[in-house]
Amino acid sequence: MWRPLAPAVLSALVGCGSSQPPAPAAPDPRIGQLEKELAATKEALAKEKEAADTLRTTDTELKAKADEAKALQDKLAEAVGKAGEVTTADGAVKLELVDQILFPTGEADLTDGGREVLAKVGAALKEINNKQIWVQGHTDDQPIFVKKPKEDPKKPAKDAKDAKKDPKKAAKDAKDAKDAKDAKKKDKPNDGADAVLAFVTNWELSAARALTVVHYLQDEAKVDPARLAAVAFGQYRPVSKLRAKNRRIEIVLYPRAAIAPK
Repeated sequence: MWRPLAPAVLSALVGCGSSQPPAPAAPDPRIGQLEKELAATKEALAKEKEAADTLRTTDTELKAKADEAKALQDKLAEAVGKAGEVTTADGAVKLELVDQILFPTGEADLTDGGREVLAKVGAALKEINNKQIWVQGHTDDQPIFVKKPKEDPKKPAKDAKDAKKDPKKAAKDAKDAKDAKDAKKKDKPNDGADAVLAFVTNWELSAARALTVVHYLQDEAKVDPARLAAVAFGQYRPVSKLRAKNRRIEIVLYPRAAIAPK
């Protein structure tokens, strides 16, 4: 049978129903730390991805340049054949031609064989528009000697003998001979052993040979002269203990720099 609750019990129940909710728990400090670490990890991953993309791009560019250099090397090697050697180093392609193929000894005029070789090289270079072409002249360390004219040992003795017989006639004959010799020099260039040499030192010889090749590439092979340069090294860039290997012409191809007019 139901009985009404006592007043004390009712008061307790009413008090429980009106009590405040419990205060929220304080945030865990570890959560903030984990969020910071997560953000740092994402940033590091983004940087690594960027670096990887840059590395892949660089590798692609390097491979493209290597393939280009190899193709250029093969093209020049085919053009020059056994007359020279083609190598690649530090982004440059170098064609080395020994002097005996291009020039007579001690001279800077092309031989017929040298013209044939340069015609093939020039045709290949004309197809390559993105390279600067440096023609470098080299010699060995053999100095250039100026030859003196040979004297006839018999002539002084004969002149001395004639001078004893008739000193005045001998003096007149000597003067006439000198005048005739001077007149002959004016009329005809001296092509004897006492001719003035075109090249005083190896500097002049190496420069003249480099310029000869440059002129041929420009005038005969029709290579753009804005791409050409002639450089002389004389005897001071040897590559071997053998003098024959040091006497050479090097045609070096560098990446062509864009020069803006000022």
